[in-house]
Amino acid sequence: MKKIALLLTALVFSLNLLSQTIEPKPFEFPYKVFVYDLPTSSNGIDYRLYIRPPLRNPENGEKSSSFYFLDALSLFVPSAAMSNNYEYFNYIPSAYFIGIGYSNEADGTPKEENRTRDYTPTQFTPPDSTHFLASNPVDYVGSGGTDAFLNVLKEQIIPFVEKHFEVSESDRVLIGKSISGLAATHTLLTQPDLFNRYLIISPSLWWDDWNYPRHDRYVMKQVSSLNKDLFGNETRVYFAVGGEEDGFGMITDLYVLVNKLRMKRIDNLKLYLDVLDGEIHEGVFPSAFMKGIIGIYCNEEKIRPSPSPVKWDD
Repeated sequence: MKKIALLLTALVFSLNLLSQTIEPKPFEFPYKVFVYDLPTSSNGIDYRLYIRPPLRNPENGEKSSSFYFLDALSLFVPSAAMSNNYEYFNYIPSAYFIGIGYSNEADGTPKEENRTRDYTPTQFTPPDSTHFLASNPVDYVGSGGTDAFLNVLKEQIIPFVEKHFEVSESDRVLIGKSISGLAATHTLLTQPDLFNRYLIISPSLWWDDWNYPRHDRYVMKQVSSLNKDLFGNETRVYFAVGGEEDGFGMITDLYVLVNKLRMKRIDNLKLYLDVLDGEIHEGVFPSAFMKGIIGIYCNEEKIRPSPSPVKWDD
């Protein structure tokens, strides 16, 4: 009888539920996020910043760190949510999460031309119709704007953040993945002092160009001419790539890059390469970010010790 009564109660509840009109409500991100549409920048682009304040106060006498995310719509939102316990429990410092986006993506729809322009360091046009980019002009038309973007980052975006928020000028992190990982790599090789920590995930090192021998590609030639004097302070770089990404040569590319950098013997440049088993390009970011963000702070004073496998050379 008891089971029958429960079944009848459930049936009545279900009928009542089905007979009601329940209006959907918009989802609100569980953490406060400030959105700023900046004035038109020096490269003619209107940038939008997404800024999530720290989840806890910094240590006495210190300022919060700043984590800058390229590809804001893809990388900022999940990162700002899934790493909350790391920040609450002091595995990473108190930090502002800053997504660098675009005003013309305010509806939440990414525009590939923004990535092509800002995240590629050289102008490139496919040599012929058989090239793998040839059928997608949006992937190369307008390319080569990374240096102009970095100037905006250095002269406008970072000063804006550091004027309006209590952030440390000595602890900035840059995060990029795929083509924005290429831009982060270019930053490391040309203006490393902008940031003292980098998370570079599955970078598109094939740019300019995949058909060339690896050492003849643009990024590899940058390493060959790298100025060691640019690294005046310790710079930690966590590189990661999915274990299933070598179909396009991305694992091999990253090994070649890291080995070339190690051969430069730059004392202040600390490198770690992580190949994440079972991860593909489309899904590697969450695990790489979580391992990387705790890894770049392991063994730091005032940071809670963690079991992170990431080690930094002395």
